[in-house]
Amino acid sequence: MFFTKRLGDAALKSVREPRVKYAFVDYVKDLDSRKPLQHSYPADLLTKFDAELKELSPYVYAGFDPTAESLHIGNLLILVNLIRAQNFGIRPIALIGEFTASIGDPSGKKAERDLLAEEIIVHNSKKVTDQIRGIFENATISSEAPIIVNNKDWLGKIALRDFFRQCKHMQMGKMLRMKTIKTRLEAGLSYTEFSYQTLQAYDWNTLSEKFGCRFQLGGYDQLGHLDFGAHYIKKMSSQTGKNPFAAGVCFPILTDSAGNKLGKSEGGGALWLDTKKTSPFHFYQFFAQLHDDKAEELLPLFSLRSIEELEEIIKEHKNNLGKWIAQKELASEITRIAHGKEGLEVALRCTKVMFGGKRPDLSGLTRSEILQLFRKTIDLKKEEVSTFGDLAVKTRTDKMNGRALMTKGAFSVNGEKKRDPTEAAENFVLPNASDLSLICWGKRDYQLVRWI
Repeated sequence: MFFTKRLGDAALKSVREPRVKYAFVDYVKDLDSRKPLQHSYPADLLTKFDAELKELSPYVYAGFDPTAESLHIGNLLILVNLIRAQNFGIRPIALIGEFTASIGDPSGKKAERDLLAEEIIVHNSKKVTDQIRGIFENATISSEAPIIVNNKDWLGKIALRDFFRQCKHMQMGKMLRMKTIKTRLEAGLSYTEFSYQTLQAYDWNTLSEKFGCRFQLGGYDQLGHLDFGAHYIKKMSSQTGKNPFAAGVCFPILTDSAGNKLGKSEGGGALWLDTKKTSPFHFYQFFAQLHDDKAEELLPLFSLRSIEELEEIIKEHKNNLGKWIAQKELASEITRIAHGKEGLEVALRCTKVMFGGKRPDLSGLTRSEILQLFRKTIDLKKEEVSTFGDLAVKTRTDKMNGRALMTKGAFSVNGEKKRDPTEAAENFVLPNASDLSLICWGKRDYQLVRWI
C-alpha cells in the first residue's frame, strides 16, 4: 500500500552492527556520497587528511540550542547523520545548548535575537532532550543509549574570570573574519551575540577533553564556528601534547522545489518534529508529495540505509516514474524516525482515509486523529447556522458567493452533496465526533468545522 517493505525490522537490523571500527574516513566518504560535501573544515578534508581522520577517537557531536520547544526538519537532518555514524563504530554525542540558548547564535540572522526567559529555555531544553532521545530509539541502529550532554553543566558553573582566562587562546582576528560577524557588524551586533562563538568553542574543547571528541556536525551556517572551535582545540592541545587535529562537516540548507527554506525557525511553513506543531500525517505528506528530483536528492540525506541500497531504489524509481517510489520510501522512513512506528501507522491510516478512495471516510479515525488531519479548524456556533446555505457562506475563505456555488454541486458536508441553500442544517456532524463536520469545496478543498 503506502508502506515500504524495505523498512521492516530485517532491513533495520542489517545496519545495526558497525562495519569498521573508528572509520572516520569511511564515514566522511559516505557523507560525501549522499551529497557532495561543500562545507567542511579543513576544506580539503576528503583528499588530504586520511591519516589524521584515522587517528581520531570514535566520537562525533552536534549541538542543539533549545530556542524553541521542538526541533525541526533541519535539525533532523543533522540528527540522522549523527545517528548513522554508529554504523561506522563512531559514538554520537548530542549536546543540548541550554546555556548558549540564553545568549543567542548570530549565524544566519540579520538582526539580534530576542532574549528568552530562563524558565522558557529550561522548558524547551527538557522537551528537546526528550525529542532527541526518542529519535535515537526510533532509529534502532544501536542498543547503546545515546550520549546526551547539556552545556549548562560546565558553562553554568565556571567563574567569569576563569572563563576569560580560557579565552586567552581565542584570537580576535579570526572571530572578526567570520562572515556572519562581518555582515552583522555593519548592521549592528551586540557583544552578547559576538561572544557566542567563544562559548561554542569552549563546548567543543570540553567534549574533546572528556571524550576525545574531535569531529563535529553542523548546519549550513555553522562553518565559521566549526573553524574557530577547531583552531581553539589546536591551541589548547599544543599545551598538553595531545593530537591537535579537529575537523567537521556542515550540511546544506534544505529547500523545497520552489527554493524555499525548510524547517525555518521564524515565519511560517516550518516542518516541526512535535506532533502538536506538525502532525505525522502532514509530515509524511510533505515528503510523499515531493517532486521526483527533490525526493531523489533528499532520500540519501535522510535515510539510514546504505548508499548501495538507496541507489537501487532510485534506479527503480526512475524506471517507474509516476509510482512515487522514492517519495514513499523517503516519507515512510523519515516519519518512522521522527515519530516512531505508531506515528507512521497514524500517518498511513490518515493517508488512506484522505486519498485511498473517491472521497474521505473518517469513520475509522478517532477525534484526535481527525483533528491531526487538518492544520486548523473553522470554529462556528450552531445557533449561527440554520441552513446549509449559511454553512456554505461561513466556510468560504474568499469573496465568492457560497450559496450560488453550492447550487452548482460544488459543496458537500460529510461526503454528501448539498445543493439547496434553504435546506435546514440538521444531522451534519460526524458520527464519531459530535462537534466536527467535514466540508468540501470542489473535489479536494477539505475543511474541518468545529462546533463550539
